[in-house]
Amino acid sequence: ATLNEKAIKLAEAAIADILGMENVVSVCVSQGGEDFHFYTAENPEITATMIGLGCDLTPGLHHPDMKFNLQALIYGTKILINTVMMAAEE
Repeated sequence: ATLNEKAIKLAEAAIADILGMENVVSVCVSQGGEDFHFYTAENPEITATMIGLGCDLTPGLHHPDMKFNLQALIYGTKILINTVMMAAEE
């Protein structure tokens, strides 16, 4: 993945606005989804980043009995909307 400082700062600000600064954590190393990395590799003019949102996932991603806190979907939606709104104001 290519780090985009502008996108990271926008996402951090949006997360802080929705969940509070105490819930913003440092950039982490993640393999992410290679399809998302492909977009910016092929179109370097795109401003993009990945956002990780905790959701109390158990017992694991793609497990047949996977469960998570559905409220995370609401938080994620608010964060994405806030990020786009902030980007549009720039």
